[in-house]
Amino acid sequence: MTDLNCLLAGLARLIVPVLLLIFWHKRTGARILPAPAAFLICLPVFTIAGLIRTGFAQGDLLPFCIKQGLLYGIFEEGAKYLALRYLLTSCDSRKDAVTYGIGHGAFEGFSGGLACINLIGTGRAAPDILPVNLFTAIEGEAFAIALTVLIFCGIQTGRTKLMLPIAIFLHFISNATTTLYSFSTPIVVIKSTVITAGVCYAAYRCFAKLRIESGELSIKVIK
Repeated sequence: MTDLNCLLAGLARLIVPVLLLIFWHKRTGARILPAPAAFLICLPVFTIAGLIRTGFAQGDLLPFCIKQGLLYGIFEEGAKYLALRYLLTSCDSRKDAVTYGIGHGAFEGFSGGLACINLIGTGRAAPDILPVNLFTAIEGEAFAIALTVLIFCGIQTGRTKLMLPIAIFLHFISNATTTLYSFSTPIVVIKSTVITAGVCYAAYRCFAKLRIESGELSIKVIK
């Protein structure tokens, strides 16, 4: 049963982003391109951040959590900003921001899914591996999408100096506290649910306020 749960947990992390992307594309007609672009961009971003992270001393947990949270907050949200602002200039719809967020979350889900599958046959999997990873798959996608929308909104409204630091700070808080309280799954679930719900609400408000003309967002990129 444990091996089956490992398999199902891994498949959940791998499949949820794909299903979400298909649903979003079918529902809104959003372009697919931002998702694979985000996935590929994450590869060097996470690789470099991971190499830097190996230099952090793990003897004192709190400083380690703070440094790790800042590292990934700056790298991940900074990469989103650079990609949406300078690289994917043709992806100028608010729908594209959501699609990019799905792709970003998919990268994290991919690595998490493989980690679950690799536990098959080892006997080292936690009993609650399936529900925890199912929750993580959904919550992780929602969090990645919400922060991406905040950054996109900042770019389009000329408020990047406000929105980007907010996104980095929220990412830092989520990452640092998850690592700090990893010993207690209930605390992590409650914390993640509260933070993600708040960020999603803020992103929804920003998403709704973006000006729409003729059924689509009117884009004027702020120079």
